Amino acid sequence: MKSFKAIAAMSENRVIGAGNKIPWHLPEDFKWFKKMTSGNIVVMGRKTFESLPKPLPNRRQLILTRHPRRLIRSLPEIFGQHKEWRGGRHLKRPYQFHFTKLDGDRRQDIWVFNSLDMIKPAEFPCDIFIGGGAQVYEQALPRCSDLYLTLVKRVVEGDAFFPPFEDRFELVEEICDQPEFKILHYHNPAVVGS
Repeated sequence: MKSFKAIAAMSENRVIGAGNKIPWHLPEDFKWFKKMTSGNIVVMGRKTFESLPKPLPNRRQLILTRHPRRLIRSLPEIFGQHKEWRGGRHLKRPYQFHFTKLDGDRRQDIWVFNSLDMIKPAEFPCDIFIGGGAQVYEQALPRCSDLYLTLVKRVVEGDAFFPPFEDRFELVEEICDQPEFKILHYHNPAVVGS
């Protein structure tokens, strides 16, 4: 049975964000994130999605929000004139809104859900990575079989923090160790899958 995987970066003091931005610039870590998530699915909260300069290419993005209309209105450059909200109590599919757009030769595929409970990993042919923010990580980590964590080797100020995970996950391997960060792979033995 398939399960979620989480991918995150946090500082030594557990900071993952400051003012809805990543408080460091580590190009090698961005390359790692791209390598792991390309061709797959990334689940994120509305604020995390809104903080991106543009949708992530070559990935289906599943956005969690209780306010899909607010999301659509806040990003007209992404959603354009597509103001219709597809959803409601008679919806037969587990998403509230699905938007697909061709951007040059790339396809942008964005689905909006109101609950993580509505996303079933077994229904998708590829890996589903949880990509933030703090509330989404807190909700999803108990359901994740694996955690790929970049530990940034510094203390930074911020207002979003990675939730405790150490009691659930066991360190499997240290993937790399750079001067500014290291990437660790953890496994959650309580989650059946992957």
